[in-house]
Amino acid sequence: MILDLISRLPLYENQIPNAARIAAAFSESRPEAAGVEVREKSYPVKEDAARRFEVHYHTIDLMMARSGGEVIHCCPLAELTLAERLSGGADGRKLDGGPRGTAALLKEGYFCALFPGEAHMVGGRSPEADGAVSKWVVKVPCPEPYCIEDSE
Repeated sequence: MILDLISRLPLYENQIPNAARIAAAFSESRPEAAGVEVREKSYPVKEDAARRFEVHYHTIDLMMARSGGEVIHCCPLAELTLAERLSGGADGRKLDGGPRGTAALLKEGYFCALFPGEAHMVGGRSPEADGAVSKWVVKVPCPEPYCIEDSE
């Protein structure tokens, strides 16, 4: 996991393909210019019981906060129980297990990059945020050395 300022995203070009292009598209509010899939999301944060972990195998989940904030828990995949695959043939699956591991605060002006095999649970409450988040979730195809295979 990488958590840093969006203004520094281009520095991670070696780890996150097209990081500079994605950062420029974000600063211009032009998701179509990112060159990769961008999902614009806004939602209220949730109680822990309503959150679930997920993991991806071939994509980097790059989350870029526009406003508000959320706690993202990240932990090793081995600490959780494999559950259903993501719907529609999406890369990854859901995982069972309550919040654990590292709790990172994603807030306005910051990005969080989660790599294949890094189980993550988004949407957590933080006393430092206002109860909602608006962000880009960028699905970055992962360089082969980072990819992993589903263990089931």
